[in-house]
Amino acid sequence: MGFFDKLFKKKVVEQVADEIDKSEVPIYPMIKRADWKGIGLVKSQSFLNLGEKAELAIVFAQDAGNSFVYITDSDLQLPGVTENFQQWQNNIDAYPYEIVLAASLGDRVLTASGEDHSAEKVLSSAFLGEACQALNTDRLVISMPRRRCLMVTSYYEDFQTLEDFFRLHFVAWEEEDYGNEQISDMVFIADREHVEYAVPLGFRINLYERDGQFNLVYSTLDELFNENGQIDFQSIMERNKIPVY
Repeated sequence: MGFFDKLFKKKVVEQVADEIDKSEVPIYPMIKRADWKGIGLVKSQSFLNLGEKAELAIVFAQDAGNSFVYITDSDLQLPGVTENFQQWQNNIDAYPYEIVLAASLGDRVLTASGEDHSAEKVLSSAFLGEACQALNTDRLVISMPRRRCLMVTSYYEDFQTLEDFFRLHFVAWEEEDYGNEQISDMVFIADREHVEYAVPLGFRINLYERDGQFNLVYSTLDELFNENGQIDFQSIMERNKIPVY
């Protein structure tokens, strides 16, 4: 399967959930927008706040065959479910994934997309460590615009690689045809152990065709250029970063 197939793989439409034993079926974290309609009905913990406002939360899902069911606070009153719930971190650490390096981008961008909990691998220090090793870096920039989508590059990449990375990030964020639920248009900065920051980029990159030529166009209300008249993506990320957790 090619790089873009792995990034944009369609999900199967969720259907009515089967009955399950919540004390037995593995529990996995799922990152949701804080305005998700079910957020007040399920067990959740904060992942990112913007000021006083919740932006992203972690909920806890179980595979019910045709759909997911979610752990609730009342579920956690049951001893068997509580013991099962305590395994969620081990479960996401062990969740299978395949790192694919993008040859078209000089092997400097990787994906680990296509599975139900691919985006949540950012919660696994084992995955972050392997991603750092694959990219020969100690700091990562992560894109998880939608469920089942995960794309990673090194924080220290050159302008062209980061521009391509951010362009693909916005394509995935805006691409509704693939059906995966949106998570965030921000990117995230991580070290080998955990996600440290969320970054509202403050710009968009669009690709337009005119007279057979393709051109990238930036749209922003922020200042993009440094004193040398160049775009410094690292400076933009440092200026805009927000602590996670």
